[in-house]
Amino acid sequence: MKRIKSVVIFYNSKRRKAIVFTAGIEKKLSAAGVRVAKICVNDVFCDFRAADAAVAVGGDGTVLYAARHLMKHSIPALGINAGGLGFLSGMENAEFVSRINEFIEGKFKKIKRSLLSAEVTRGSKKVFGPFPALNDCVIRSIEARAFSLHVSYGSQFLSNYFGDGLIVCTPTGSTAYNLAALGPIAMPELEVALLSPICPHTLTHRPLVLSAGENIKIKVLSARYGPHKVILSIDGQENFELKARDEIIIKKHPQIFEMLVPENFSYFDILRKKLRWGER
Repeated sequence: MKRIKSVVIFYNSKRRKAIVFTAGIEKKLSAAGVRVAKICVNDVFCDFRAADAAVAVGGDGTVLYAARHLMKHSIPALGINAGGLGFLSGMENAEFVSRINEFIEGKFKKIKRSLLSAEVTRGSKKVFGPFPALNDCVIRSIEARAFSLHVSYGSQFLSNYFGDGLIVCTPTGSTAYNLAALGPIAMPELEVALLSPICPHTLTHRPLVLSAGENIKIKVLSARYGPHKVILSIDGQENFELKARDEIIIKKHPQIFEMLVPENFSYFDILRKKLRWGER
C-alpha cells in the first residue's frame, strides 16, 4: 500500500469517546502532513473521493455506515473502537496512536470483505434496492408472532420456514445476529452466504452455509392468523416494511469492501479477545 496523504474520518458524534479519539487522531495525522476530512455519521457529506484511506471511529455501526459509502470509491478503511464490543474495529485507539506512522507509511494490509445485495419485488415491480449489506439481511416480524417464508436457492426449492424470521449474512456478519441465532462462524475470506432461521418452530431447521454464487429468493407468505408487520433490515440500519407475497432477492454484491488492519492482525485473536472464543 502506498504512503497515505489524505484521510477521511467517519465518527459517531453521539459517543463522547469517539469525539475525543477523532480529535486526537486528526491532530496526529495533520501534524504528519496528512490532509484530513471529517464526516459525522448521518451528517452532511463532504467530498472524500480523493482520500487514500478512511478511519471509522465508533462502534460496529459506524464501520457499517462508512463501508456503504466507501465501497463505491474503493477506499479502504480502518475501524477504531470507541463503542462496546467493536468486533469490526481492527484496533483500539491507544494502539493506533502508537502505530500511526506505520499507517501513514502504508504498512497496514488490506483484507477484502464480500457484501450481499438485497432487493424487494412486489408483483412485477421493484419496490426496494438493490441495497448493499456488509453484515446481514434480516427478515423478521415486528410483533412477537411467527410467520412463514418460502425460500429457494438458485433454481432449487430449499424449504418453507415458520418462525420469527430468517438471517442471511456474509462471513463478516457471521459473528453478529447470526451468532446469537446459533449460526456458524465463517472466516471473512470465504465466498459464502449463511442462512440461519430465527427461533424456527421445528426441531429440524438448522443453519446452512451456501455458496454465494447463486441467488437466494425469499417470499413472504400470508400469516396464519391474520396480517402482521414484517420487515427487511439491512445491517440493522436500513429497514423496509414487507407485505404478503413480496419477494426478497439476495445475492453476492459485485463490489467488495477493503478493511485495513496491522500486518500482525489475526482473525482468531479477535475471536478470542472479543468473544472469549474457546474459553472454559
